[in-house]
Amino acid sequence: FEFLALEPKLISPPEPVHSPDRLREGISFKGVTFRYPGTGKIAVENFDLTVPAGRLVAIVGPNGAGKSTLVKLLCRLYDPESGSITIDGTDLRQFSVEELRRRMTVLFQQPLHYNATVTDNIRFGDVNAESVNGAVHAAAANAGADTFIERLPGGYENLLGYWFEKGTELSVGEWQRVALARAFLREANIILLDEPTSSMDPWAEADWLSRFRELAKNRTSILITHRFTTATLADEIHVMDEGRIVESGTHADLIARTGRYAEWWKMQR
Repeated sequence: FEFLALEPKLISPPEPVHSPDRLREGISFKGVTFRYPGTGKIAVENFDLTVPAGRLVAIVGPNGAGKSTLVKLLCRLYDPESGSITIDGTDLRQFSVEELRRRMTVLFQQPLHYNATVTDNIRFGDVNAESVNGAVHAAAANAGADTFIERLPGGYENLLGYWFEKGTELSVGEWQRVALARAFLREANIILLDEPTSSMDPWAEADWLSRFRELAKNRTSILITHRFTTATLADEIHVMDEGRIVESGTHADLIARTGRYAEWWKMQR
């Protein structure tokens, strides 16, 4: 009962601003400082970053650099201690929390495995989508998931996972494709990816990313990754370390500077 009585700390304003259907300017972090509750360590400090509308931006860096924190702040799972995060010039805190999150699709390294049918696993990307079956099948085809789905005994009505009788467990790569199909179904104008391909082999990753580029077309996307080969697909790359951006540019620009990115690229190669 104590748990049920807890009140959320992040709430919508009394008169929220309508979030844009399509970004025109982009996303901006200005002087953002944040530390997780109950810890003294600063995750990001006086952080500045601009992501232009319609662009795919990659953020690379070592563990603990603060990369994943940016996704959590942008989803407004937390508010920064200082500074502001804006979408088309409007602070996130002026939007309805529910509406803000509906405008985003988030893909994580380990997507949720729903012990439900294939159709439901994809449909959960947008439960209000019209023409459910047609949209689900199209999303699966776009994600390259239709081939293995059609091989399942029950096809799109096959249960996934082992919680229930006759359920089927998928491989890591297949679950990632289901997650990508879920993202295709959800027509969000902001796409956030946090290490979505780190468990894939290079061949599966290359195919997955080529399909993602189609999904990201004309949308604003942020890709968090340790794999520099993945980052090369971005329009712009930002190198992050100890809560700050230390280098920015295209892959060719950063290699030519022979700085931190070029050094890490050489090590990964």
